[in-house]
Amino acid sequence: MKADLGVTDAQMGLLQGLAFAICYTTFGLVLGFVTDRTDRRLLLALSIFVWSAATIAGGFTKSFEMLFVTRVFVGLGEAGVLPIAGSLIADYLPPKSRAKAFGMLLLGGTFGTALGFQVGGYAVSLAAMVRDVAPPFIAVLHDWQIAFLVVGVPGVVVAAAFALTVREPVRREKAKIDNKSLKPLVDHIGKNKLAYAALLCSAALNVLCIYAQITWGPTFFVRAYGWAPEQTANFLAISSIIGATSAPSVGWLMSWLLGKGRSDAPLIVALIHAACLIVLGPLGYLSPVIWLTAPFYLLMSFTSNWSTSAALMGVSQVTPNEMRGQLTAFYTLLSGLISLSLGAYAVGMLSDTVFTQANGIRYSMALVYLIAGGLSLSLIVIGRSAFRASVQRAQAWAEPE
Repeated sequence: MKADLGVTDAQMGLLQGLAFAICYTTFGLVLGFVTDRTDRRLLLALSIFVWSAATIAGGFTKSFEMLFVTRVFVGLGEAGVLPIAGSLIADYLPPKSRAKAFGMLLLGGTFGTALGFQVGGYAVSLAAMVRDVAPPFIAVLHDWQIAFLVVGVPGVVVAAAFALTVREPVRREKAKIDNKSLKPLVDHIGKNKLAYAALLCSAALNVLCIYAQITWGPTFFVRAYGWAPEQTANFLAISSIIGATSAPSVGWLMSWLLGKGRSDAPLIVALIHAACLIVLGPLGYLSPVIWLTAPFYLLMSFTSNWSTSAALMGVSQVTPNEMRGQLTAFYTLLSGLISLSLGAYAVGMLSDTVFTQANGIRYSMALVYLIAGGLSLSLIVIGRSAFRASVQRAQAWAEPE
C-alpha cells in the first residue's frame, strides 16, 4: 500500500487511525442518541451495510485522499456497533448474565482480526484466485485492493440477515426520566463524573495499546526480526486465536468478582489489564530475540478484550436504560480520539521522528505502552471509590424487573 499510494508511516497511521476515528467518534454520539429512542436492530443492520460498502469502495481507491474518505465512512458505519449492541445485550439479559455476554460480543472482532491478518498475509495468492474468476475491472486491481473487496462483500449479506432474523427486546431498568433532551444526560454525567472518568478513560487508554498492537504488530515482526509476510501472518493468526480466549475469560472473571460482592469488578479488570500492558509491553517489544518476545506478545493478546468488556459492563451498572446508548457512544468517542487515533499515529510518528533506526519501531511501541498504561493505572486508583458509590446510587432504579 505504501508503494502504490506513495505514503509514509505516519500517513499509514492516519489511514488506520484518524480517518476511521473522524466519524467513529463524532457520529457515534448521534447514533447513541438514536439508539436510546428507536428500533436498535434495524439501526445496527444499517450500520453493518454502511461500513461494508465503504470497505468495498476502498478497494477501488487510487490515492491517499480517496482511501482516507472511504475510511471515514467505515468509521461512520462502525460507530453504532458498541452503543447498539451494548444496549441490546443489557435488555436481552439480566444483570448477572451480562458480563459474560459482553465478553462474548467481542469475539467477533477477535475472529475478524485473525481473518484480516490471514487475508493480508496471503494477499498475493488470494488475489490470484480472485482474478481467475473476476471481471476485468477487478482483475486489474492491486493485491491489497482485492483484499478489501473480499472482506467487504460478506458484510452486505450479514446486514440483511441481521435485519430479518433479530428481534427488538423490551427495554428494561428505566429510570423514568425525560429523554427528549440532553439535560438529564448532562446532569447524570455530572453527578458521576469521576466514576465515568475512571471507567471509560482508563479503558480507552488500555485499548490504545491494543490498537497499536493490531496496527503495527505485522510491521514490528518484519522490521525487528526480518520475518516474511506469510510468517508474520501465521504468528498473528495464532495470537488472534489466543485473543479469542480473552472474551470468555474476562466475562468469567467479572462474573466471579461480582459474585464475590465486588461492585467495582469492571475497574479491577481494567486495572489488571493496565498492569499487564505496562510490564509485558516493554518486555516483549524490547526483547532482542523472538523466543522471548513471542510469549509476552501472546499474553498481551490474551487480555486484549478485557478493557472494552469492562467498559460495557460498567456502563450497564451505573447508567439508566434511557442513556446507555449515549454513554456507550461516549466511550466510542474516547476510544476513537484516544485509542484509535493516538494508538496508530503515535507509533508511526515516533518511528518517523525519534526512533528512526531500522528496528526503531520496538522502542516506539514500548514507550507508548508505558505512557498509556501508566495513565490508565493512575485513573483507576483515583476513581475506584467514586465508581463504587455510583453503583450504590444506581441500585434504586437498576433492580431487574
